[in-house]
Amino acid sequence: MIFSASKKLTKDVSHFLNIKHYSFLDRVLGKSGVFYGWGRKKSGFEAISLAKKHKTSFVLLEDGFIRSLGLESDLFASFSLIEDNVGIYYDATKESALERILNSYDFKNDEKLLAEEAICLIAKHNISKYNHAKDLNEDYFQDNGKKRILIIAQTKNDASLQYGLSDKFSMSEIIKTAKEENGNADIYLKIHPQALNKTKESDISIKDIPHYCKLITEDVNPISLLKKIDKVYTKTSQMGFEALLLGKECVCFGMPFYAGWGVTDDRVKCERRIKTRDIQEIFAAAYILYTKYRDPYKNIPLTLIQAIQSIVHIKNNNIYKKGFFFGFSRWKHSYIKPFFKNEQFLKLFFINPVFGKNHLKIALRKKLDKNSIVYIWGKKPFKEVEEYAKKYSIPILRAEDGFIRSIDLGSDLTRPYSLVIDKYGIYFDATQKSELEEILNETKFNDKIIKDAKDIQTFLINNNISKYNIYKHEKINIKTDKKILFVVGQVDDDASITYSSQNMSNLSLLKTVREKNPQSYIIYKPHPDVLAKNRIGKLSEKEILSYADKIIKNVSPDSIFEICDEVHTITSLVGFEALLRGKKVITYGMPFYAGWKLTDDMLTNDRRKRKLTIYELIAGALILYPRYINPKNYELCDIKTFLSGFNTKKICYNKSKRILKRIFTFFIRKMQFIFRIVGK
Repeated sequence: MIFSASKKLTKDVSHFLNIKHYSFLDRVLGKSGVFYGWGRKKSGFEAISLAKKHKTSFVLLEDGFIRSLGLESDLFASFSLIEDNVGIYYDATKESALERILNSYDFKNDEKLLAEEAICLIAKHNISKYNHAKDLNEDYFQDNGKKRILIIAQTKNDASLQYGLSDKFSMSEIIKTAKEENGNADIYLKIHPQALNKTKESDISIKDIPHYCKLITEDVNPISLLKKIDKVYTKTSQMGFEALLLGKECVCFGMPFYAGWGVTDDRVKCERRIKTRDIQEIFAAAYILYTKYRDPYKNIPLTLIQAIQSIVHIKNNNIYKKGFFFGFSRWKHSYIKPFFKNEQFLKLFFINPVFGKNHLKIALRKKLDKNSIVYIWGKKPFKEVEEYAKKYSIPILRAEDGFIRSIDLGSDLTRPYSLVIDKYGIYFDATQKSELEEILNETKFNDKIIKDAKDIQTFLINNNISKYNIYKHEKINIKTDKKILFVVGQVDDDASITYSSQNMSNLSLLKTVREKNPQSYIIYKPHPDVLAKNRIGKLSEKEILSYADKIIKNVSPDSIFEICDEVHTITSLVGFEALLRGKKVITYGMPFYAGWKLTDDMLTNDRRKRKLTIYELIAGALILYPRYINPKNYELCDIKTFLSGFNTKKICYNKSKRILKRIFTFFIRKMQFIFRIVGK
């Protein structure tokens, strides 16, 4: 099967159709199969043309009559899809598969009963094509004893108007006719929601609306509005059929799918429509036999009833939200998504820092609202966004790499296998409470989780696993009777130093350790990101050896743990890894593992009052706080499953390969820099 070229096809229907999206060249070469296109759009005409040329068949696609939670223009995914191999339902100039059903199908009793059940659910829960708008207020209309007549405006150049035989009538004529036919009734005009949000133009200008016609400009739920109306005038709007479902009169000045069957007052005719049908039969044909349904968020097939129930459940419980991700590097976007599979987002929007751009305005254009969740990478500043979110009670969460991250450096654009999401702050910011801090302060660790922590500790030690797992484990021989101190180099502009220390540098750390330990043997290990020249913080060998006795670079932290007596660090995760190995750790900042009576701390934190065991620290920091994905299938999993699939044998020790990767990383970073400048 072959798609005709259309971005909409690949975007909206990939979860409905199990077919390959061939390239334009494939189609030109005449691959055999079915040609798919989108309705009466360019791709639809192309599909018909190609099918005729290659003497095969075509299928035209369209959204169903119960489409989504919100507007298509707001990027809400569709619950329904129509496939028509004859024409398309809104084109009354030609036959469609729906028209064939209504002209010839013998409806079964259970199909009509199912239609009745669905119609009742639609009326009860106010389910329409789009389901984002609020219900009409009960006191919206004055009870003056007059009938209410609703005229439904549509969007200019809508395909249903172009092909719905409505070109003989203007909206002004329809309004005039409605007034003449309904005497003293109140006349109302409803503007299409996509005209209200200005994504499309209305088929009537405000200046053409007569004074006696009351304009409804609010974007309200169509069913809730129709319940208050006595009679509807329309060209081809689906609201006309929804009015019929509620037992209202409907006058049609075009030939929509539900006209011509004896249930509407038709001002145009279609000679092909020869049967008389009741509303239940038209509904069963259009909503049940003609349309297929699928949950776009869970990617599972649905029946019509299930689709309605799913939309009702989401509306009532507001369990699906839009996720706005700020400051997540572009290369991370696809890697990050698996960590959020349980969030059931309607849509994910990634908004990256761009010079001279207002990120709040970008987010608002993408419909940031109270039904959103804001995620910010680390401590990246998005002041306007944060202020707006707090003003409208939009949740703000922060994300960072987990403590066992990957095989290779994050700064080399390596896929992460763990992530932390924090609803209060972030673990490396000691100036405020974090979710990890709450876990460590308040959790009652039971015997099972302590046993799991012991197993994890053993596994990490036996397999020499750290955060990045970039270096080999090697034996180091140092002949000295002195106490050996391991001083851990960091990235000088690292956020953990900014927010959890007094901006101590690598050089000042070395100086301090030497001053306090003049007789000790000091080993200094630079941070791997600094060695890779991806981050700042490099010291010259002369500067280092003014205070240290030895520099050790390309070995695993475990290689040094085996020979050292103490680990000295500002806020490095290496200090946590050292604690797991039973080493004495001295902190000069306030990392997440400090303040729990497990380390010797140069700073204090009054919020951290609890004394933890090493197993409680492991349970909080490695089991309860992060999220993990299985390296084998990229599904969310627990830490034990993650570790069982974490193959450190994949580490690339080949120097030439690593150089090539560095070149690639350098190129990608330059491109990202250019994109930020030009705002793409």
